[in-house]
Amino acid sequence: MIDCHAHTNMSYCAEKALTPEIYADLVKTDTEVDAVYVTDHGMAVYFPSEMAWSWQYISDSRIFDEHRDWGNARLESHLANLAKFRIQGVLPGLEVEMMHDGRLTIDDSFRDRIDILIGSVHYLPIDIEEDRKLILKDWKTHTKRLINTGIDVLGHPFRWINNQFPVTRAIVREIVKEAKSARVSMELNGHYVVPTDVDMLQECVDLGVPVSIGTDAHAISEIGNFAYHFQTISLAGLSLANIKLYSPKRK
Repeated sequence: MIDCHAHTNMSYCAEKALTPEIYADLVKTDTEVDAVYVTDHGMAVYFPSEMAWSWQYISDSRIFDEHRDWGNARLESHLANLAKFRIQGVLPGLEVEMMHDGRLTIDDSFRDRIDILIGSVHYLPIDIEEDRKLILKDWKTHTKRLINTGIDVLGHPFRWINNQFPVTRAIVREIVKEAKSARVSMELNGHYVVPTDVDMLQECVDLGVPVSIGTDAHAISEIGNFAYHFQTISLAGLSLANIKLYSPKRK
């Protein structure tokens, strides 16, 4: 199994002890894990902690421009460190957000050096007291734009909206169809239970959309744990043989 979504201590929300060395040891000793893509948060690369968690850059991309050089130096150092572990099956990726102007939290000059680019919705600048229809409209607009930014994988596609209210099968299919059109993989993410994951898997199989498997590990106890993935695949009435698994193209 290839873990296409995992974090190190470069991400503010990950354990301090979680390093590339930990993943190198995992690939070496765990016969079920063939490779791990380290996909730390773009917000942690480009912004100091307080600013990252403020999410202000989502609405004001000038903040990203102000921190670009600082972030680029950090990303350069991070990629150089990861390169030491490539031969051991630890490979470079990044998990990014989309800002209001359609740009991602990565300098474009680094895109060709990232083996897998995951685009995720972690925050939207909306009033959660708004009418559900307006929230859903904003989320769908943002998500569809994100899908078409050149990302490889849509990370935990329905987590944010499911935290607001239940999502119908029709909405799941609409987003999967958009991913198919843009040739983007849908992620089955093991970090949280998301009610629509079963629907998503079934729609991906029906429409022929690749599925990316990611533990989204933030702690040592989570690395190499694919229990949620296998359970969800089973609940969907599927097996790994039924699913078109996404495999990143190494650069």
